[in-house]
Amino acid sequence: MITDTGKNIIGKYLLGQAPAYASYIAVGCGPEPLSTADPYGNYATKENLDFEMFRVPISSRGFINDAGITKLVLTAELPTEERYEITEVGLYSAGTNPSAGAYDSKTVFAFTTGETWQYHSATSAVEIDTITVALDDPSVGGAEDDIIAVSDVVFQTNADNATFYNVDRADRYERCRFFNNIIVIQGDTAELTSATSGFTIVAGSDHIHKTGIDVDFTRNAPTDELRLAFSIINKDGGSASSPTKVKILVEFADTEGGSPEYARFEVEAQDGVGNYDFANNRYYVVTKQLQDLIVTNNFTWDAVTVVKIYVSTEVTGSPSDDYYVALDAMRLENVTTSNPLYGLTGYTVVKNTDAETVIKSPNTSNYIEFRFSVGVS
Repeated sequence: MITDTGKNIIGKYLLGQAPAYASYIAVGCGPEPLSTADPYGNYATKENLDFEMFRVPISSRGFINDAGITKLVLTAELPTEERYEITEVGLYSAGTNPSAGAYDSKTVFAFTTGETWQYHSATSAVEIDTITVALDDPSVGGAEDDIIAVSDVVFQTNADNATFYNVDRADRYERCRFFNNIIVIQGDTAELTSATSGFTIVAGSDHIHKTGIDVDFTRNAPTDELRLAFSIINKDGGSASSPTKVKILVEFADTEGGSPEYARFEVEAQDGVGNYDFANNRYYVVTKQLQDLIVTNNFTWDAVTVVKIYVSTEVTGSPSDDYYVALDAMRLENVTTSNPLYGLTGYTVVKNTDAETVIKSPNTSNYIEFRFSVGVS
């Protein structure tokens, strides 16, 4: 669908007032894919992808006749090295917003091994082990029965780990989508109690952290957004059970210990409330404006040196080790800096017979096409 922004930019392009209307294809992973029986949504007012992974320049343009309908075809080559699972595609007039400069939208964390996250328990901070075999493999204490048997309560693994391809897990979208490496955290590593002023971290709660970070959103508008993509994983893949609530706390702080100044991004996802349906979907993107984060009085973004992440999966009010949270990525979305010649001009959600994500495997060459019909009314 051509967006309202797209109609405006295309009009300017036809009048010679805009240099381009479609220069890049953006690929994202936020929404659930649609089945062929599902209707498309109304994307006219869409201004950005739910969770953009990357953009690639359009390399060729052409026309085709598809069942009597003339369509414009825009083609781009996908990055070769990484793995992605695609559920949404958009067109942009440019690769970045030139008006935003260094404060444009970007990936904040991808939870890759290169980011050197650590698991911080009550006694020490240690490197997070990487599990490369199937998570129910006998080498990690499993019985190849689709029950995760990893002894570590926090570990790294690949999104394409064989365990995540088991039918029940695939049907409820447990697999992560952004890059291949993910950090998996057992749901009883922390206890977070809810209050009107935000979460309280119960004594003895563990977290993961990354130190020495440079995350400065000082020049971003209060209405710019942070978005966290994650999935909820059953320990027993064959079980139809679900947690009651999932709580995630991302804390940006100026120091690891003591009494830090902080900004907190809090997620409280309750099964059956709002868009949360844990029986049928386990992959979510939570969005919060910067002004909606919980901050201490003297917090400033330019002083941030550490980020800590706490996770709790609850069953009837108590943390449960029957579930995990897999952290996929965090993104900053600049939704405030306007430019009349820049924007999302087209958008669609992936649709296929079985409502499956489109998997781009690592180290493979692939192309992506965006087609839309052309006519006069």
